[in-house]
Amino acid sequence: MFSNELWWASAGRVGPHVRFKIWAAGGGGTDVTGAGAGSGGFVSGTTYQASGTTLYLLVGEAGRAGTGGFGGCGGGYSGVFTTSATPAQGNALLIAGAGSGSSRDSVGTNDNPGQGGGGLEGNQGIRTGDGGKGTQSGGGAGGGNGGTAGSALTGGRGGGGGSAGATFGGGGDGGGNNSTYTAGGGGGGYFGGGGGGSAYNVGGGQAGGSGSGYIKNDADVVDGTFTQGNNGSGTNGGAAVESGDAQYVAGTNKGGNKNTVGGAGSISYSIDNASWVTIAYSGGVVSFTT
Repeated sequence: MFSNELWWASAGRVGPHVRFKIWAAGGGGTDVTGAGAGSGGFVSGTTYQASGTTLYLLVGEAGRAGTGGFGGCGGGYSGVFTTSATPAQGNALLIAGAGSGSSRDSVGTNDNPGQGGGGLEGNQGIRTGDGGKGTQSGGGAGGGNGGTAGSALTGGRGGGGGSAGATFGGGGDGGGNNSTYTAGGGGGGYFGGGGGGSAYNVGGGQAGGSGSGYIKNDADVVDGTFTQGNNGSGTNGGAAVESGDAQYVAGTNKGGNKNTVGGAGSISYSIDNASWVTIAYSGGVVSFTT
């Protein structure tokens, strides 16, 4: 079943094979007359692990919706790590990049939707001043006028301050109120997307960029695939990806509609083709031993 089973056997590697399906969280929608947010990305793959190995699962929190006129927060990435319960890029096996939060302007005419999570790369916002996309080598740039850059595992905060972001790397919203332009936060990922700027000179606050995904090399993960999240459209959040999969959990992964929280992530795993186990967002690290 596994594409390099013979390679693993020839290298003397015997033990459980663990298959993963991982959905990242969607971004939060903007308050009041705002736009929809981006949905999270999806990643799957199979890893060999010696018996007795502990793996650590981090499920991303949904991007929080804007309140009081604020933009939306970026969603949190979901990922699998080895060695330590403290996530680090060097310990990552698989990461699904999260969707970004959306922005709004002062009159609701240039509301800017969030972007779908990565993929090898996230998605760049559609307007000048939007947060940049996370890639395999760096975080997305912050949008003009106050958006902060994304970084390793962490999305940037939208310009103007505002609330904290999501657990596991989603960037915070851009602050503001019902009469100012408010920015969206960047999605978490292998590298997070940048937060949008409060760019008054272009007619509205800016959306965040989404985070990138990650699959470790073929010596450790095989059959790896990405599915890019969906961008928000108008006041609607991006639809969940791979929602027809048997392990998809209803309501997860989607981008938040205007004034609506996004969908949290989820992780499902199967050891040597046994029954699937699904882990929901809990705000902490979940581990199991092969």
